[in-house]
Amino acid sequence: MAGETSMSWGKVGRPMNASNSLAFMEIRLRSIGKALDEVKTKRVRLEHELRNGHVPESEYASSLLKLIVESNTLSKEREEVAEKVKVLKNKDLAQR
Repeated sequence: MAGETSMSWGKVGRPMNASNSLAFMEIRLRSIGKALDEVKTKRVRLEHELRNGHVPESEYASSLLKLIVESNTLSKEREEVAEKVKVLKNKDLAQR
């Protein structure tokens, strides 16, 4: 019963928890944005720790490289998800 009621508020044949639903993609887009903000915060903390001498330069370089790769990956994913959101919004408007 709970499964039926939790999915009943979506469009017929398109449950709200489907990974290609507009709501899911918008949530995913926001979560990627938050993840990017966290990577930026980690980078600022890392630079602060380097300036204060708490992190050796070799560890700093390694950690910085990892953060750059993570940031690039998230940015690419954000672009892809943003495009999907745009397509789904246009599709939703066309169906109205």
